[in-house]
Amino acid sequence: MIVRIVRRYPFLVIGLTLSILIFALYSAQHVVYEYSMDTFFSKNDVIYSQYKLFTKDFRVGSENVFILVKSDDVTKRDVLEYMLRLGNELEKLKYVENVVSPASILVSIYGKIPENPIVVEKTLSKFHDLIPTNTLALISVTISATTSEQRNELAKQIERVVEFTPRPVGVEVSVTGSPVLGYQIMKSVQESVRITTTASAILMVVILFLVFSGVVRRKAFALVPLLISIMSVIFVYGAMPILGIPMTEVTNGFMPILIGLAIEYAAQLQSRFEEERKEGRGTDESIEIAIRSTGLAIALAMLTTVIGFLSMLFSGVPALGWFGILSALGLVVAFVLTLTFLPSFLKVTDKDVKVERREEGIGALEIALSFLARITAKRYRTILIATVLIIVFGFYSSTQIKLETNPRNYVPQDLPAITSFKELERVVGGQHYYVIILDTDGINLEAVKKADELGRYIAQRESYVDNYESLAKEIVNIYGRMPENEVEFELMFENLPSYVKDKYVSGNELAIYLATHVKSFDEEEKLYESIQKDVRFFGWHSFYVSGYTPLLMEMGRLMLHGQSRMTIAAYVFIVVLMFFVYRSLTKSIVPLVSITTVIAIVNAFMFVFGIKQTMLSTTMNSMVLGLGIDFSIHVLERYLEERRNYDPMTAVIRTVERTGKAITTSALTMAGGFGALLISPFPLMQDFGVLSLIAILFSLLASLTVVPAFLMITERFKR
Repeated sequence: MIVRIVRRYPFLVIGLTLSILIFALYSAQHVVYEYSMDTFFSKNDVIYSQYKLFTKDFRVGSENVFILVKSDDVTKRDVLEYMLRLGNELEKLKYVENVVSPASILVSIYGKIPENPIVVEKTLSKFHDLIPTNTLALISVTISATTSEQRNELAKQIERVVEFTPRPVGVEVSVTGSPVLGYQIMKSVQESVRITTTASAILMVVILFLVFSGVVRRKAFALVPLLISIMSVIFVYGAMPILGIPMTEVTNGFMPILIGLAIEYAAQLQSRFEEERKEGRGTDESIEIAIRSTGLAIALAMLTTVIGFLSMLFSGVPALGWFGILSALGLVVAFVLTLTFLPSFLKVTDKDVKVERREEGIGALEIALSFLARITAKRYRTILIATVLIIVFGFYSSTQIKLETNPRNYVPQDLPAITSFKELERVVGGQHYYVIILDTDGINLEAVKKADELGRYIAQRESYVDNYESLAKEIVNIYGRMPENEVEFELMFENLPSYVKDKYVSGNELAIYLATHVKSFDEEEKLYESIQKDVRFFGWHSFYVSGYTPLLMEMGRLMLHGQSRMTIAAYVFIVVLMFFVYRSLTKSIVPLVSITTVIAIVNAFMFVFGIKQTMLSTTMNSMVLGLGIDFSIHVLERYLEERRNYDPMTAVIRTVERTGKAITTSALTMAGGFGALLISPFPLMQDFGVLSLIAILFSLLASLTVVPAFLMITERFKR
């Protein structure tokens, strides 16, 4: 049917495709850029829901903006007056609820900034959170913005206010916090998309001219597969607003990747078309043979790759699910364009002119493939032994790879907000805090004392806990002692600065902050479970444990469990698909053996070179299953075709020699797409690009060695 449509209505196919392309370009202007923790956690995630509740109720955490004020002495009057003036300007902004600074604390206690510097210094010495050193002060800005657009706009306004508010000589000011970081990341994502997509397109041009220009009869036609891939990217980019998928630090990588992946289908079909034209066949006949001979292999390659990407939906991470959906959609679009637009384009531009059959010279690639084919056919037992050893070492390596669970390390480390945050960490120490939220019958002296006893008990019992902070300790710090009765407690509590009350009290809930030195996922998880047991043992049953460190622990859980679910899902669905197509367990499993080898190689590479597992790299197993199996399927299909006329060894040699060039072209273009990620400003994408390059190149090698070797073994079993 497709062949008939292409033969009769090529201009109609081209016209419809270009019309949809124009609509996609218009829709792409409405893509939303977003950076927030919401993209990493599902709405049903209990720990993340508790974290959001904690940050909302206690007005601390990721949604606040923090301004660092540096001077030779931040307690000087002119610096304090500047902080007060800056706070007043910030409070005028929409979505700013309140601003707390050392200056505002002094005003809340004395009604103004005291004239006596000794009084100022003595008072502020009690608020270490706001003045960690004599040269650094912290201003906390609580915001009520809820959407990405609101946070981005507010971050822009805060940066503008900080820039244009006059400051004393010698005072330096910087801004950090999740909203500001999100705004800076949004701009960085836009820049990353531009850089990586452009680099990917340039690499494709170079690779196609170097490798594919020898396949086509007209050099300019070597770029036709790139045209198909760019059109696929535009279609998917335009679909993002319709699907409600934002551009994030994770999803921004699909564009250069898709440029590399989508080329494969067009290169396979066009390569076969050119092969038939060089045999002297006409345009229509060559198109029909190309579609019929490569259609099944391309369809299988597309379906297996789509399965690999869609298995990311099992990760439990929204951003990874979006990345999988966009990549899978792009491959489906590329497949449809390859079978419709590409043949129509070839028919219109390549008229049925008689082409004389001609012999071609043997190039370096052909010589290399011929050598590899003969080695594979003769040394297949050695290849199989090496395969088993690699898989065993790869499995061991997978258990030794460390996790990178902190999203701040996924983004460019030279962003001003990241630099400021790291500076703050160096001064006040690491932010490895667990927060126990206790539900009480009311905020009274007994509840406050009991909560303090719990904090002291856990700090003494848990080796990972360095210290604790509680409302009782703050009262002693400010007033010098604990109240003796309930009336005195109520009076002291009422006069506490709002900054202190907001940190420790919300309704009938009390917060205890545990400062820890946990450094790994295992330590984070172990301490989290132990703290819960401690609180229950102490007799408190209505509570929850939250904080940024438990959130990182939850990310680690998602990464480990998500990787297992994605890998199993990809394996199961691909085996079922292959068995449905071939009706043979052997033919279904052989391609998977080579890909399992590649997965083992990637794990070994990460272990040997100390590359940490990130949220995106956890998708490598399922992605390699989807991508790498393409090459193995093409080799398997060609072997079955050659085996009808030749003995196993000859069939293997002819398969590697004839199919090798096409899949080498596909592998190099795919590598170019992923290679563009190496120049991304995001470390997350750089690591993913390196691992993807390793996976693609070894997938190519495995398809030309491991697959033929196993096919030779299966032939021996048959005999």
